[in-house]
Amino acid sequence: MAEDVTPRPERLPEPAGGEREPERLPDVRVEDATAEVAWPTKGVPPSTYAPRFRMLTGALVGVALGALAATALLAFGRGPAPEISWSPWQPSEKGSDGAEQVARHVGPQYRLATGDQLVLVTGGPLKVADLDLPVRIALASGSGGSEEVSEVKGKTVLYTFCGLGPRCSINKGKASTERFLLLRREALELALYSFRYLGIKNVVTLLPPAPGKKPENALFFRKRDFTSTLDRPLAATLPNPPPTIASMPDSPEAPVVAQLTDSRLFSYSFQQSQDLSAFLILSKRRQAAQ
Repeated sequence: MAEDVTPRPERLPEPAGGEREPERLPDVRVEDATAEVAWPTKGVPPSTYAPRFRMLTGALVGVALGALAATALLAFGRGPAPEISWSPWQPSEKGSDGAEQVARHVGPQYRLATGDQLVLVTGGPLKVADLDLPVRIALASGSGGSEEVSEVKGKTVLYTFCGLGPRCSINKGKASTERFLLLRREALELALYSFRYLGIKNVVTLLPPAPGKKPENALFFRKRDFTSTLDRPLAATLPNPPPTIASMPDSPEAPVVAQLTDSRLFSYSFQQSQDLSAFLILSKRRQAAQ
């Protein structure tokens, strides 16, 4: 039998002490386990697009956060507060047609001590009774023989107060400054509704006379004088419901009503002009009981 001639590997000498040290693989662990594995960047200049990417990322994050905040507000009912309306009610028409709606809405809210309606209120275009005549307003001012008359321009609506007594006087209760102040409050409310919703410039309200007197008192309002009043809700000027005759002088709005109507009280008369039209002549006067 032939002898195997393949050379045997030489045995390495045993280490001193008689124990062989085990083989060890090279240590390839990363000292910082949180470090990212990346290409070396030493000596490589930063990218010129990096600031743009960072800005875009920040903008997207901001948009996302804003959307989340808006969703949360809506979900919990804390969205933008609704706009406060000027009044809970408003007419559906403009001009003289809307004036009749305003009259029907405001009139029934004002009452006598008996519970009856204070006056019947009608609203419509400026005219003489039921005559179909064009009417213009002539405003008389001055005193001591130097009275000046000027025509008032702009679209106007007319409200008429009529009680159930002779010549539209109020047939129940007594004429008093308290009742007259409540009538002025009603006229002011009609004017504010008209300026806010009807697209008109002027309001004339013919007031009822005291018993035994002829009608002669009117209130004349111009929209240009009520800019600040119309910028806030109606209830801030005239709270609802209106006070009674007895409580009107002590009501919170009494000084406001007096201030806004004292200088707008006139005596009135209708006169025919040469062109067959009519003028409503308004002359300044002092207040009186109604």
